[in-house]
Formats: sequence, structure tokens, C-alpha cells
Amino acid sequence: MTQTPATGSPTLQEMVKPYLNQWGPYRLTRDEVSETAIWRFCEVTEDANPVYWDKAFAKTTRFGRLIAPPQSIFSMTFAPWWTPDYLSRQMADDAAKLNPGAAAPAGPNAHQLSDQQGYTVATVVGQEVEYVAPFGPGDGRLKMRSMTTDVSAEKQTRPGKGIFITSVTEYRTERDDRLVAKSTMILLKYNPNSPRGE
Repeated sequence: MTQTPATGSPTLQEMVKPYLNQWGPYRLTRDEVSETAIWRFCEVTEDANPVYWDKAFAKTTRFGRLIAPPQSIFSMTFAPWWTPDYLSRQMADDAAKLNPGAAAPAGPNAHQLSDQQGYTVATVVGQEVEYVAPFGPGDGRLKMRSMTTDVSAEKQTRPGKGIFITSVTEYRTERDDRLVAKSTMILLKYNPNSPRGE
């Protein structure tokens, strides 16, 4: 159960302050954005827009090429269920090249610190997404980086005592380093062993 800090002990908000508003390292998707990936997404969502399906038609549009639905950015960037070890190592090497001179973190991040305080269950309670530019085949893989911008004081929520963590994520193309989307997410992390709210 979350313990109330003793007098003089730092609060969680004070502990996370050094790690706020700092970009984390870039991460890379394993696979490039491809026609097949776009079509599979459109099959699931039943999106028949020809700019996602018909290369000849797409060339006549202002995009000049086949593009991906903007909202597919999340499915395109989900971590794969399984990847061979040698490809995982290659992905790590490629990501390291995007973060030259990056030092090891000076301490735990906001999520690790909140786990230590007993807030171990997480659920997304809000998200806003800004789609900045189109992306599609020819852009290579997608790369992402995130930062935590705010951690609230403890609040009594329906599932238990918890905190709200706000983070921002950028999505860029591997080729040309174009910003294509930016999301702001609010995550509730709560202590499952604390009393539930009404």
C-alpha cells in the first residue's frame, strides 16, 4: 500500500521533477511502412479510400503517392510479438546510431518511480493526436521518442489511489526525419491495494 511520505521526505512529484520535459532516446520500428501493412490496416477498418489502395490514383492526388491512413500510426509502431535475436540486436544498433552520445539515464524515470510508490496498474484515460504530415511506402521505418511532462499529486480515483502521468510522443520518418504525428497521452496509474473510490 502506498505510504504517506514522512515529514521531510520527498514526494513523488519532487522525485520525478529532474526527469520531466526531457526527450528519451529514439526507438525504431522493426519494419518499414509498406503497402501490405497499409492494406491490412484498411481491411480491419474497412477503409476504402483509394489513396490508400490505388497507386495510380494516389499519384494524381496532392500526395503524389500511396499513403497510410493517419490513424494507422499506432498499429505501425506497436512492438512486434516476436523478433529473432539477431534482428533485435540489429534494431538496437540502428537505434543507437540515432542517439549518438546518449548517456545512460541518471536515474529511474517517472514510470519506474511511480511503480516503486505502489502505483503499478496503468490505464489510458485520455489522448490527443496531431497528424502533421502524410507518410507511406518509401519513408522507411518510423522512429519515436517520448517525454513525461507532468505527474499529478495523488488523487482518490474509482479503482484506487492514483496519479495521472502526462507524456508526449513524436513520430518521425526514418528517411528525411519528417515529423508526421505527435500525441499527448494521460495515463492513470493506481495502487490496486488501496481503497476504491465511489
